[in-house]
Amino acid sequence: MRKAHIIANFFWLALSAAVCIESIRLKIGSFHAPGPAFLPFFAGLLLGILSFISLVQSLKEKEEEGTRIWGEVSPLKLILMLVVLFLYTALLKTMGFLIGTFLLLIFLFRVVEPLRWRTVLIASLLTIGTAYLLFGILLESQLPKGILGF
Repeated sequence: MRKAHIIANFFWLALSAAVCIESIRLKIGSFHAPGPAFLPFFAGLLLGILSFISLVQSLKEKEEEGTRIWGEVSPLKLILMLVVLFLYTALLKTMGFLIGTFLLLIFLFRVVEPLRWRTVLIASLLTIGTAYLLFGILLESQLPKGILGF
């Protein structure tokens, strides 16, 4: 697993370097007057920094023996989650963002990673409230309203 992480980190480092180099060819601009390469350059720079940190951590860790990627995943839960995510996507316009996402979160918190009902309801309400505040109110995104109108 360590070797795979090291290879992946080098890939992300190379990609970030390519993004930064290509961004420099365009006009980066400044914070007050950003150019067309402003966002790609700083996104590539952030990717490079995070990749480097992850690479250092991968080089420090010892090789783990016998770890399996899908070792602890229940096939039934995986299939059930895929079906529910497909249904969420298919019914999002009908149910609306708030109701559909609330029900999806309840399912994920209760079935996939079993938590107490109180924790499930509080976490679901906080998550959907924060998402609605951020996307629906602050960013004024058009979220599906559904048949109930909210």
